[in-house]
Amino acid sequence: GVPAATAYAACLAFSVDLLVRSYSAKRGNLSIMRAVPTWIDKVHDRDKVEQCIYDLAFKPDGTQLIVAAGNRVLVYDTADGTLIQPLKGHKDTVYCVAYAKDGKRFASGSADKSIIIWTSKLEGILKYTHNDSIQCVAYNPVTHQLASCSSGDFGLWSPEQKSVSKHKVSSKITCCGWTNDGQYLALGMMSGVVSIRNKNGEEKVKIERPGGSSSPIWSIAWNPSK
Repeated sequence: GVPAATAYAACLAFSVDLLVRSYSAKRGNLSIMRAVPTWIDKVHDRDKVEQCIYDLAFKPDGTQLIVAAGNRVLVYDTADGTLIQPLKGHKDTVYCVAYAKDGKRFASGSADKSIIIWTSKLEGILKYTHNDSIQCVAYNPVTHQLASCSSGDFGLWSPEQKSVSKHKVSSKITCCGWTNDGQYLALGMMSGVVSIRNKNGEEKVKIERPGGSSSPIWSIAWNPSK
């Protein structure tokens, strides 16, 4: 059996071959495992201090793992855990990463209030900012439009747009997710509200939990059949 965990898991992801990738944020250990770890990497900064991993995402073909570690984005080869390249561009902790379904781009969001768009060749091609720390990012699975969410607003960007469309919200956004058909974006908030938006950012449905701010939304997912 699998030994009892001694540190909590902060994020989890599945590759196309259904290997489970999980991360222990407390210890700074990144592992890929079936019944036992396939590889493990202890992530440190320049001063050899272990770094917290806040998020991770697979390249759609499963060949690379993108990791938010400290103020860097780390790119690993999933086959053997080789660190392909550390990406530098953020000035503060990177909280979230996401890969577009077509595999051409991925995005990272940071406490420095910025979003960086990277190509599959690991080149930064665009950087834009919000007024607050970035909390989560998600790519539309159909149009590849990027949703970036902060404590005070969310933005919508696509390669065809010249600028980012931003929309203010009344509460800190903690999580977000698109429907499989790419028509709607769900935003989970610290206030206990789930806001359903269309592709233009307009609110269509608002769901309020009875507990309000004492029942924040920490994670959100759509029914895959919808």
